[in-house]
Amino acid sequence: MANDRFFLIYQEASDEECLLTIQPYKNQQELAEAINQLSARQVEEYTIIKGKKMKATLKLAVELTEADDVEDAEDE
Repeated sequence: MANDRFFLIYQEASDEECLLTIQPYKNQQELAEAINQLSARQVEEYTIIKGKKMKATLKLAVELTEADDVEDAEDE
């Protein structure tokens, strides 16, 4: 398949945000370099998909509720 490429999927999270990245690579060398960079940033979990060029649609539902500012009585 001449149009095959590799897709690297990984997630990074902090206290402020959570990022999901899907990055395409044309060959195994580019993919290996990207994985080395992830390893240097201590991102150890990722998925690799080999396939043709793809389109993606993101559907996301988030439910927010008000946080309690009062600490538990056990903490005092």
